[in-house]
Formats: sequence, C-alpha cells, structure tokens
Amino acid sequence: MKTQKIQNLLVVTLFCAAALAGLTACDADPVEREGGKLPDKDGLENTYGMLRSTRSVRDEVRVFLTEGNGFVTDNFYYQLTKPLGSALSLEAAVKAGEGETERTLLPEANYDFPDGKKLDIAGDAQHSALKRIRFFAENLAPGEYYLPLTVAADAADAADAERQTVNYLLTVRGLQMGEYKLNQEQVFTVFYLNTALYQPLLVDEYLMSKLDENWENAWPERPDGTRTIGDIVNLRTVVLDYDAATSRALLNLGADMRYVLGHATKYIRPLQDKGRKVCISIEGGGKGLGFCNLTDAQIADFTAQVKAVVTEYGLDGVNFWDRNSGYGKEGMPAMNTTSYPKLIKAVREALGDGLLVTLTDHMEPTEYFWDTAAMGGIEVGKYLDYAWSGYLDNSKDMQIVDPWHQGAAFVSAEWPRKPIAGLAPAKYGCVNIPWYTGEAETTPTERIAPVFLWRDAGYKQSNILVFEEMRTVLQDKYESTWTSSITDGYKFFADDGVYLIDESPWGKNYFSENEYMFDAIKLGELADGRRGYNKWTKDW
Repeated sequence: MKTQKIQNLLVVTLFCAAALAGLTACDADPVEREGGKLPDKDGLENTYGMLRSTRSVRDEVRVFLTEGNGFVTDNFYYQLTKPLGSALSLEAAVKAGEGETERTLLPEANYDFPDGKKLDIAGDAQHSALKRIRFFAENLAPGEYYLPLTVAADAADAADAERQTVNYLLTVRGLQMGEYKLNQEQVFTVFYLNTALYQPLLVDEYLMSKLDENWENAWPERPDGTRTIGDIVNLRTVVLDYDAATSRALLNLGADMRYVLGHATKYIRPLQDKGRKVCISIEGGGKGLGFCNLTDAQIADFTAQVKAVVTEYGLDGVNFWDRNSGYGKEGMPAMNTTSYPKLIKAVREALGDGLLVTLTDHMEPTEYFWDTAAMGGIEVGKYLDYAWSGYLDNSKDMQIVDPWHQGAAFVSAEWPRKPIAGLAPAKYGCVNIPWYTGEAETTPTERIAPVFLWRDAGYKQSNILVFEEMRTVLQDKYESTWTSSITDGYKFFADDGVYLIDESPWGKNYFSENEYMFDAIKLGELADGRRGYNKWTKDW
C-alpha cells in the first residue's frame, strides 16, 4: 500500500505540471447519473486503476468558493499503475454516497463538465487526458457541500470505491466587505504589491477621505468619511523563466506567490469582494528569454500556463511588464517585434473577455506598439483592457508620458511614446507616481504639481492613476513623505481636485472645493493596539 501511495504522488505531481501546460475545451455534456464500466479484476490482474484530481494526492479534494457568481475549475483523470494492453473507456458520474450528513450534496446546477466525462486510455498508456469539472457559486448559500465523482459501476467494496471516487468537499464562504467601501469615483487607481514583502491585505488599509466645499464628508457612509482605494492590484513577482533542457518558457510563480495564491481565501478574496481586480504581474526572469523573443510554440505553451494559473486561483487577469528579461545573452534569440504582440493576442483569446489583460508600457519592449506593420498586422491595443506608463524616477520631477500630446508642455521629453495601435486614450494611464523623499530642494508636492498643470491644459484623457510599488509605514527615508505622494497624486489628478488661482493674497496658489487626504493611521496601528512599523509585512 505504501508503494502504491508513492506511485500516486509521483503521478499526481506530473499531472499538476501537465495541467499548467494547457487545457482543452469542448462543448459541455449533460450530467448523467450512471457510472462507466470498470475492467474486470481478472483482466486487470496486478494493474490498479485510480480516479484522481490534480489538486490532491488523496481521494478528498477541498474546493473554496465565495457566494456570488464566481467559479472554480479542477482537472480529473484516470490513472493505471501500468498499461493494460487494451483500450479502456470509462464514464465519470456523480453518485451520492451513503451516510453523508454533515454536508449538503452540491446541486446539479452548480457544476458542469466542459470537456465531457468520458475517460479514454489507450492500451499502451497509463492515464487518460485531463478533464475539467467546474463548480459554480451562483445561488449557493454559505455553507459546506460535497460532490462524489466516481467511475465505479459498483462501489460496494470500500477499497475499490476509494480508488474509483474523488470526493469534492466544497466550502462556500460569505462575502467579506470589511469596514471600508472601495472608492470607484473620479480616479481609477492601479497598485503593484510585492508578495516577497507584503500581504495583499495591505491595500485594504490604503484609505482616502474627501471633504466637499462645505468641509463636510463627501463620502457619508462612515462618520470619518474614509474609503479604501485601489481598483487593480497587480501581484508580483511572477517571471517568465527558461528551461534550457526543454527550451520551454515557464511561468515561475516563486515560493511567496505560491503561498499567497494557495491561501487566496485569506489574502485575495476579501479584496475581490469589494470589487477590486487582483491580477498577477509577469516580468522577465533574467535568462535572456522574454516576451519579445518567443517562438510560436513557446507562446502557445506559455499562454496555456497563464490561463491555468488565472483560472485555478480565481484571479482577475494578468499584467505584462517586460523588464529584467536579460535580452542579448549568448545563445538566446534576438528581440523581434512580433513575439510580444502575438503573446498578448494569444492570452486575450485564451482568457476571454471576462478577465483583464493589461500592459505596462516601458522601454524598448513596447516602443514599437504603435506600428501595426512591424507587429505583423496585430493592433495590440485591441487585445488590451488597459495600459499605463511604467516610467518611475524618484530623483526627478513627475515624468508624464502622454503619447497623444508628445512635445507639449509638462509631457516628458525624456521618455517619448506614440499611441499604442488600437488602444483608446481613455484606457491609457499617463501618470505613474513615485515615492519622493524630503531630501531634494523641492518638496514632493512641487515635484508632483506638473500633473495638475497637465490636467489643467486639457491633456488628461483617462482616470487611470498608477503608483509606485505599495509599502507600509517603515523607518526609512520615505517615512515622512510617501503618504503625501498619494494625497498630492489624487488632488492634482482628479477632475474635482485642486485648481489654480493666479492672483491671491499669497500670489499664485492652489485651491480646491474638494479636499482629498490619504490617511495612513490604520497602517500604524499594530494588532496589539500599539503604534509602530512594518504592519502587513508577510506573515508566512
């Protein structure tokens, strides 16, 4: 029995890798309640068959759903300890077991089989292809549910039933709205969060207040008038890695990201409950292979891996930021102008319209995205939900990257860009605000002020505002100034923010009928009630 369990673990590990290599889809079949016919035991002799899930080496698989309209996908397959010598065909079915009292049988309307339920194994093979089962939360009350998936024609024998059945144990959790409403007015805020440093829950304590012209709370749902901010949270670091032995482009999540995704109920779902979109941000792995030098086969393979991760962990999409790829290494292909657009198009088509595909526009990898001919006829902007500038420099005044007003006052001459082909101006973020210190001769407010002048000139065409990578209250050179970057960013960028009066008792000055103020007080309140530093650093 011990040997068999070790074999099971090896096979499941291999199949988990296969799941990340791609999924096949076909029309969903109607659910049937009859199991397929197992091969006779005499015919099997010492060959054993097992129904397994890629999620677990056991016959019990835990699935977590949030009440609402979401879904979770699993892959199941049938595996033999050795080839049978003749073809085997089984039909998976749902069959409620006896004596289950603590959980409710999952209603038939809350699961389906997009690839059908038939499991075929060739005579010289040991396993079937992966088949998907999807679990839907729609109309389910919070609670505990179960779904036994079996291929056993007769599960009377306990040992046989254990091998032929996967028991899905489902938990549907209630929405976690928290204390603060997500602000979705005036400014569409984009954040990046490094999971090697922080828990994603950090974003929930990025709080903003707003006073109206009468100095009363413009957001009255709370006595203190505060809301949380952050419409898109891009989790990093995920990299495009390279396996020299197989020449594969691999999606490398890394230990910290794997932990966060594996505990999505704690770290991700509360953010999504409020309406945030939580995505993974993918960048280069430094081995010379990146988005700009992939083969068509690598693109197809990598796209399947991205789709598998986004689907498996219930994410809202993916952000591409081609940096740190290490192009030009010996033995690696040169950059070209068609690979990256092909990848974006492939991922968009794989994820569909319900999930986000976003782009950080930065340096050479995207400088030709205006040129459809160079991109092999692909208008890459048609496959993007949003794009934004990736230019950040803490040593300089704000670099406003506006492809539609290049050469105009307040628009960066150092980082010239052209409009991305097929992308509307309303979907491009020109402003990416860095954290400034108080060490320079000019204040952080003065360094961000060009954002207002750019807006006041009528150049602003979108509400997308991006900030440097998220942080908490730390003892460092930004301690006394980083929060003002958020306040100033909002008040200078928002259409109902500050305006300029040329003549006042103080000369030229900024005034506002709506006062935005970032509130970091919660970030300094530790769990034991004391005030301190380093709140929301990773806890694993």
